[in-house]
Amino acid sequence: MTAQPVLKTDLVQTQLVKPCLVSNDLNDELNRESSRELNKDLKKSTQSKFSKAAASYNTHANVQKHAASDLFSLIKPGINKNKLCVDLGAGPLVNTHTLQSMFASVVAIDLSLNMLQSSDLTAPKICADMDNLPLQANSVDVIYSNFAVQWSANFSALMQSLYSILKPGGQAYISAVVEGSLNEIKTAFAALDSNSHINTFNSELHINQSVQKAGFTINSAQKRIYTDEYITPLKAIASIKAIGATTQNHTNTRQGLLTKSSLKKVCSAYPLINNKACVSYHVVLLSLEKH
Repeated sequence: MTAQPVLKTDLVQTQLVKPCLVSNDLNDELNRESSRELNKDLKKSTQSKFSKAAASYNTHANVQKHAASDLFSLIKPGINKNKLCVDLGAGPLVNTHTLQSMFASVVAIDLSLNMLQSSDLTAPKICADMDNLPLQANSVDVIYSNFAVQWSANFSALMQSLYSILKPGGQAYISAVVEGSLNEIKTAFAALDSNSHINTFNSELHINQSVQKAGFTINSAQKRIYTDEYITPLKAIASIKAIGATTQNHTNTRQGLLTKSSLKKVCSAYPLINNKACVSYHVVLLSLEKH
């Protein structure tokens, strides 16, 4: 029988606290009151926006589907019998379904309960914060995470946590959105004001340094740019809201709804390619191993 991870319950409600498996230095950093309160607010915002987007996510998550396919191609076939896999940031469980054909047991974890409940797929489901995973050390064979880890409050700490959770010889397959993403939207909003309107993403260098610092061996690291095209700038801007990806992980943000005149100004400044409004995502695909 496949070993199961040690869980607090079959369905764990989200706990908005700092990561539990981090180094002393990172604990010191995360224990600062202002950072803790900011992270808590951001987690609540992220949870709310992805929950609201649950019904429309599969319809609009085209780039995510392409990245998931590329990430699946990194998984070595034929060596996964009796393996336990965690789908981290599982969303509506589309990738969980595919993983079930590859591994003996798959556990779906997501911050949004609505996302997990939007699927009828039969699988263990855990509603939990990736920065405070209710999994015991050395309990999981494989971690698969597509388009999710960029929402971590502390990517370096998350990598240390995932390393701890994996068994020796365990594998992690991760796609991470990095800086350069959503530049078209950033350019359009720059015509309105100097505030930031999109998430601030980690650099590719920070991603690589973080996984190595955690102890992982990088078997593969690939950079891809995925692009969606829309017939109007308005539809392009609306696309990131439709998948819940409008949470901003910084304080220099504009508050409130856009007026019609402001929205018109943003749309007029949106860069077009062949009369199409593009939304691009710069993504690093990682195949990692714990020794």
